[in-house]
Amino acid sequence: MKLFDEHFLLRILLIVVGTLFSVFMDDLIAFEAHPYWIIPYCASVTFLFFTALFYRFPPSISLNKIRKDLEVPDPSTNMGLVQSDGLQRALEEKESLLNMFFSHSSDGFWVFDLPTGKVQWSARAAELLGVPLDELGTSLDSLRSLIFESDWTKFSNMLSISLESKQKFSLDARPILGKNIIAISGIPQLNAEGRPIRLFGSFVPKADILSFKNPFFLDELTGLKNRRYFLEHLKEKVSYSELHQDYSFALLLIDIDHFGRINDVYSPQFGDCVLKLIAERIVSSCHSQDCVARISADIFGILLHDVPIGKDKSELVEFVQSLHSKIRQPLQLEGKELLIGASMSVILNRDLDASEDLMSHATTLLHNLKSGDCRGNIQFFSGGLREKAMQVYQLEYELRKAIQAKAFTLVYQPVVDIEHGNRVVSFESLVRWNNSERGMVPPSEFIPIAEETGLIVPLGELILRGACRQAKEWVDLGYSDLRIAVNFSAKQFSQGDLVKTLQSILAETGLNPRNLKMEITEYTVMNDTEKTIEMMRQLTAMGVEISIDDFGTGFSSLSYLKNFPVHTLKIDKFFVDSAVEKEEDAAFVRMIIGIAKSLNLELIAEGVETKEQLEFLRSEGCSMIQGYYFSKPLPPAEVLTFLQHSNGLNRSSSIKQLA
Repeated sequence: MKLFDEHFLLRILLIVVGTLFSVFMDDLIAFEAHPYWIIPYCASVTFLFFTALFYRFPPSISLNKIRKDLEVPDPSTNMGLVQSDGLQRALEEKESLLNMFFSHSSDGFWVFDLPTGKVQWSARAAELLGVPLDELGTSLDSLRSLIFESDWTKFSNMLSISLESKQKFSLDARPILGKNIIAISGIPQLNAEGRPIRLFGSFVPKADILSFKNPFFLDELTGLKNRRYFLEHLKEKVSYSELHQDYSFALLLIDIDHFGRINDVYSPQFGDCVLKLIAERIVSSCHSQDCVARISADIFGILLHDVPIGKDKSELVEFVQSLHSKIRQPLQLEGKELLIGASMSVILNRDLDASEDLMSHATTLLHNLKSGDCRGNIQFFSGGLREKAMQVYQLEYELRKAIQAKAFTLVYQPVVDIEHGNRVVSFESLVRWNNSERGMVPPSEFIPIAEETGLIVPLGELILRGACRQAKEWVDLGYSDLRIAVNFSAKQFSQGDLVKTLQSILAETGLNPRNLKMEITEYTVMNDTEKTIEMMRQLTAMGVEISIDDFGTGFSSLSYLKNFPVHTLKIDKFFVDSAVEKEEDAAFVRMIIGIAKSLNLELIAEGVETKEQLEFLRSEGCSMIQGYYFSKPLPPAEVLTFLQHSNGLNRSSSIKQLA
């Protein structure tokens, strides 16, 4: 309350003056003043009294009339704003200028209120983070999912230190969706007691890493990033890792095996739906900060960020195996069930001296994987790809010479029926190459080269002729029920004269067609469907059985099992290895066993090595077993010994029962 009111005192003063003037009016009349002087004198006195009694003074502005329900910050912070009715327009103008600054500045701003825990973001801040402003929310945790995890950890630590030290902080961060690396800074505001009450911060754009929201960098079909984005993002990651030695990432390439056959058998639209479902499986397996892209028709790329550095890559291996298993899970679409195969190459940026070669090395690794018997598996980079390329050229030259010299031998691995006293029912013929300089060359090295160069056709004919000749010898020894399985590649099967070649070899060796099994892959089955069906029918009409090798590792569909003359399915070793330990692989094996039983097909499990695997297969109803648990591949001389000591085949003096 005021002690003196200036308006009241002024009124009193006017009344006093008017009274004095009235007192002197009698003196003027006594002196007989001119009437013209008396009239204005009286009017002035009247005006004084009227003003003193009735005039309304305008309201005065008082700094002490500020609203008591608003907390006024310390003026020393230069953030104090005086609110009053008289300054409302000035306040609105300042607020408008502030909003304009927030909206049109090239930097982004954020304000973190400590008492409420809420954050106010500018539109530019949301833009730099790559999300709409309304999706940011009001929590600081919103930032956590928008920058890399390691950057969030640094930000959280620096924020805590800043609040304790009451000092400014700054750091560089990599937004997951935004197109720029951003410099984040913040400074605390203190109250009168010197305690932080809020943080004022900014985002300053730095190096451009492309915009996720730009349609130019999106794959229209899957909604993933496209090849162009992926390659540019890879360059940024390489540059960042070169500047930050504690940062490491992994590059994964995933190729859907035999995807072109899906388009051919069904339709391109059906294939598009398959790609979308596979893309969803990949994204759901990855973290939000990982970069997932479709880099070609049926190849996906992944950049796994912040991969632990060191010799122990168990976490990476576990993730890759889990992702691979998830992609291969049976796919239900439009009432059809598909088994999807996928080949994967994996490489860490720290595995190479020249990081810019990451993509080319990963692509080469994937190509080598798909061109051989390892299709459908996972290959980790082991270094020396250039040296290996030179070795491949040299090996091809030596392979040509070996085919001309017929410098190959065959070994035979038995297939045992565990439900009938471990009786041997057949042998699979496998080729071996003992090079004079290199020693024993694994099939996994020379078979892919033979496939790629077309040498598999003359090599396959050598293998077929040798296997038939050997099988004829055993049959003549009395093992008349014995069957020999020979692997045929897609290139062999696509030869127009395959049936004539087979008839010629059978006639040459004298082997009954019923003693021969032809093992082909799923890709071979689905390649040129009409021609394949006709050729398979001719072969089965001759008495040759057809076996699908490595079932489940490539593109599979129940339709071809129903319509094609197939007799046997072979469960790939890849599934057998992990069926005891991984329920998802066990379920996959059960599904294959169920398919074989429902279609009345013979089923053989490959690669059985342990008693646990054997008992699992026995319990699920798979009785035909092939693998090291019973025998490794044997040379011909040891095959007879194995047959004699097994509960083997019934011997007879002739093959009349097969005639």
